[in-house]
Amino acid sequence: MVYILILIALVLIGLSMYLTSKQKRRRILLGLLIILTAIFSYPILVPVFGEWKAMEGVASLIVFNFMLLIGGLVVLVAGFFTKVEKT
Repeated sequence: MVYILILIALVLIGLSMYLTSKQKRRRILLGLLIILTAIFSYPILVPVFGEWKAMEGVASLIVFNFMLLIGGLVVLVAGFFTKVEKT
């Protein structure tokens, strides 16, 4: 269970970095969106994962949200250092 959620988080972060290359504003907004999703999705999903897999599910959810939070911070910081493509 943990491995699947970690893989999903890594794919989300990787896609967000790849699809927003040379787009400073979108990368910053996406970083903030990922951070907010990680913060606000945890209290909503704890009852679901708690009922489904008990402590293992909640621990998996903690790892998933932590990975999203760290990934969102990486995307946000990368957004500040992204050079804008001149068109």
